Amino acid sequence: MKIIEPGGVAGMIRVLYTGGYDSITHKPLRAINSSDRQIMDVDPKFQGGFNTRLTYKGFDLGIVGLYKSGGLLVSTIHGPNGYLNLMTGRRNNIVVDYWTPTNTNAKYPNPAGPLSGDNPKYATTLSYFDASFLKIRTITLGYDFNKSLIKNSGIKLRMYATVQNPFVMFSPYHDASGLDPETNSIGNDNTASSGFAIPRRILTVGFNTPSTRNYIVGLNLNF
Repeated sequence: MKIIEPGGVAGMIRVLYTGGYDSITHKPLRAINSSDRQIMDVDPKFQGGFNTRLTYKGFDLGIVGLYKSGGLLVSTIHGPNGYLNLMTGRRNNIVVDYWTPTNTNAKYPNPAGPLSGDNPKYATTLSYFDASFLKIRTITLGYDFNKSLIKNSGIKLRMYATVQNPFVMFSPYHDASGLDPETNSIGNDNTASSGFAIPRRILTVGFNTPSTRNYIVGLNLNF
């Protein structure tokens, strides 16, 4: 049986209630409070990076990446004060997948549900994501002309092409938003997090400028 808390509606955010229920009405015996808090593991199971360089004849290929498994990422875009979830109608909202009676598997709650300020009740839960990801920072492909065309000339010539931040894999946050999962601030250093307390050690992403994808073509010439 699905039990909706007093004052709630279908499609609202539901949090885990750890108290008891009335044996006849099946209603909760108390309101949700601090006794229902859950301890979340904010640290990744492991993280690291790699720098790989391969050569074949005159060609060289370099790949630099980083990865993280587990841990917690807080997205201030999705939580309180984020533009995704303001429900008071004082500004235009981003079009997102809201719950309706005919769309019950939606990502976001019923906009007609109870509010806490300008946001859906328990909106902080929308900001929590698994911090796992694999990100390629750079891929560089080069060719050394001294291996073929200008041997023993005293001139060193190499041409290369580099792409920075080409793609992200295995990231629940990137899959949900298309945004870069590499965090760019910590806790309340991010001004958009002022609507709810984020401990300083929690990694956050938000309205700060994300990493950009860049394409570079270069030429190294020495003589």
